[in-house]
Amino acid sequence: MKNLIKFVALFGIIGMIFISCSDDETAINETCGSNAEVIAETIFNDITTSNYTISDVNLNGDCLEITIGSSGCNAEQWQMNLYSTDSFYTVYPYQRTVKLKLINNQLCLAVFQKTKSFDLTPFQIKGQNQVPLNIEGWSTTIIYKY
Repeated sequence: MKNLIKFVALFGIIGMIFISCSDDETAINETCGSNAEVIAETIFNDITTSNYTISDVNLNGDCLEITIGSSGCNAEQWQMNLYSTDSFYTVYPYQRTVKLKLINNQLCLAVFQKTKSFDLTPFQIKGQNQVPLNIEGWSTTIIYKY
């Protein structure tokens, strides 16, 4: 009987540890796949977007899903990151210019597509409940509401 009580107590403690370690941000990140980032304007301006073509963009809550096409040997090896900067100039409500950075060091001539989802919560602007996203390489402005 003592062993059963110890087992139940140990199981309860382990369960409480798992519950207390859960993090809502982690859940959002896992849902979307990757985090978008706000970076310095000088770094943002140096991002090249000519090595891919955006074929589709879908907004689902805080997640922005982008499909691109590019040449390479295997799209699974590509790294994709989504960036913006806090330089808003004189437009109100504030808007974000957004760039997708594709890291693709493959020299194959085949063309592949890849879709990746990004958590947009870092793009939220204090004092606004939505932000227009102008994605370089995509002609339609996406309205991110939060």
